[in-house]
Amino acid sequence: MIMRDFLYFMARIGIAVPLALLAWIIPLSFFNVNGWVALGIGIAGGVIPYYVIKWFQHRSILKSYGLSSQEYEYIQQNLTESQKKISRLQGKIFQVRSLSAMRQLNDLVKLSRRIFTIVKKDPKRFYTAERFFFYHLDSGVELTEKYTMLAAQPIKNKEVLTSLEDTRKTLFELNSSIEEELMNVLSNDIDNLKIELDYAKQSMDREQHSRKGISEWNKTGSQ
Repeated sequence: MIMRDFLYFMARIGIAVPLALLAWIIPLSFFNVNGWVALGIGIAGGVIPYYVIKWFQHRSILKSYGLSSQEYEYIQQNLTESQKKISRLQGKIFQVRSLSAMRQLNDLVKLSRRIFTIVKKDPKRFYTAERFFFYHLDSGVELTEKYTMLAAQPIKNKEVLTSLEDTRKTLFELNSSIEEELMNVLSNDIDNLKIELDYAKQSMDREQHSRKGISEWNKTGSQ
C-alpha cells in the first residue's frame, strides 16, 4: 500500500509539474502576460491537474476495494483509532513483571497487529473483523491497563493476587477469541488455497495417468 501511494504520488507530480511549466511559459512567452499573473496561471495549471488525477486515483482504489467513499473513510477512521490502541497495548508489555503475563500481552499485540495489517491492505475485511475492532481490542486495552495498575501496587494481599490471576485468565481467553477472529478474516484465503491445492492435485493426478497411459502404450507397441 505504501509503494502504491508513492507511485500514485510520483505519477501526479510527473504530470502536474510539466503542465505547470507549460501553463507558466506559454502566457509569459506568447501573450505578454504579466510575470506574476503568468506565475499564478502556472501554479493553477499544475495544482488543478494534480488534484483531478488524485481524485481519479482515489476512485480507482475504492473500486478495487468494492467500497463507497463513506465506507472507506469510516474504516480508515477506525483503523487510525485501532492503531493508537495497539500502541497503548505494546507500551504496557514491559510494565508487566510476570513472564507469563508478558507472553500473553505480546501474543495479544502480535495478533492485533496481524488483523490490523490485513484489514489495512484489504479494507473490506473490516466487516469480517468488526467484533475485534469494537469489542476485543477495547477489552484488551482495558484488561491490560487494569493488570499493570494492580501489578504496580506495593501491597499484594490475597484480593489483589486473585484479581491479577483472574485478569491473566481473561487475557488468555481473549487471545483465543482474537485467534478465532484472525481465522475468520483469513477464511477466504484459506478456502481459496484449498481450491488451488485441490486443482493442483487433480492436475498432477491427470498428468500421472497420462504418463502411465503413454508408458503402457509404448510397451504394447514394442511387443
